[in-house]
Amino acid sequence: MRGIVRVCEALPPLGWWWCFRRLRGGRGAPPWGVPVPSESEIDEYLEALPVPSDEAKVKFVRLTSIPEKSESHLKPNDVVVKYEGLSERFLDILRPVTTAYYNTGYQSGDIDWDLAEEARSQSFETGKWSVTNDRNQIAVSDPDGRLAVVRGSKGTSRTLFKYAYAVYLDNHRDQERITTDPYKQHTATPSDKPRWAWSTFKFVHFWIFKHGPVVGKGKWHSFKKTIRKHHAAIQKVPVPELGPYLRLHTRRTHPNTQEFWKRCRIQYLEDPESIPRPLSFVASKDQVRWVRVTVEEIDDLFCCADWDEWSEIDDPFHFSTFMNKKMAGWN
Repeated sequence: MRGIVRVCEALPPLGWWWCFRRLRGGRGAPPWGVPVPSESEIDEYLEALPVPSDEAKVKFVRLTSIPEKSESHLKPNDVVVKYEGLSERFLDILRPVTTAYYNTGYQSGDIDWDLAEEARSQSFETGKWSVTNDRNQIAVSDPDGRLAVVRGSKGTSRTLFKYAYAVYLDNHRDQERITTDPYKQHTATPSDKPRWAWSTFKFVHFWIFKHGPVVGKGKWHSFKKTIRKHHAAIQKVPVPELGPYLRLHTRRTHPNTQEFWKRCRIQYLEDPESIPRPLSFVASKDQVRWVRVTVEEIDDLFCCADWDEWSEIDDPFHFSTFMNKKMAGWN
């Protein structure tokens, strides 16, 4: 569903246009674009603008090519809004965005969309993942503005998984818990906690979009169990020692993980690109001791924690670091 809404409405459509102000970055080649000719599109864009504008005093240009210096904040198909009489150093950008959400309905109240949209706004401004939260709600936005929202009973945001606070940093205590204190004995390395938390928040985002755009009632128990399974597994991933690479070791012969690898094999035969590259590589071989993976591939691999075949007892693979540069060049 796609339409135009105001951000503060109680229940926005799941796909719509977001308008944000972007400062054009100094010198360099400007983005390439073509004027929007469709009257119906123009009417839609006019409605999306934060301030009512006269059609005769505004022009819309759809971007078709983005210079390298602007790739961090502009994307193909963004619609640039040019106002008559205003400097082009300041541009309004219209971008289609999507939303998925899960309201448990148990002592949760209505979703706070103003709070949720803060995450999307932060992502557009920074070009990074963003999270906003209160006691009942978590909102996670990816850099493209795809927003996932979870709302439950009081305390949901801090109890969903162990190290969520490492991203919230709601108070001084949270900051202390991610700071190494040489006079304390830490059960987990404090500096690793934000890395683990961000990975699980990205998985929360993935899960809600996979099961959404509106997640049905009755999934709360399985949702929490899957999130905590992911969070426990991601904590076992070491920090790379040589470059951005790790070794993924398979557990294909273990009784608790065989069903996972059977599914990988079946999906590989149907469509090799339907599973992450490292799993596809393993599924294509009779025997594989390990596979070299990049740090960027880790989150995709752990999306498979949503599979029923991922055992709650044993993970289907584990990781180790490379000990020398020669090994890091293999596989």
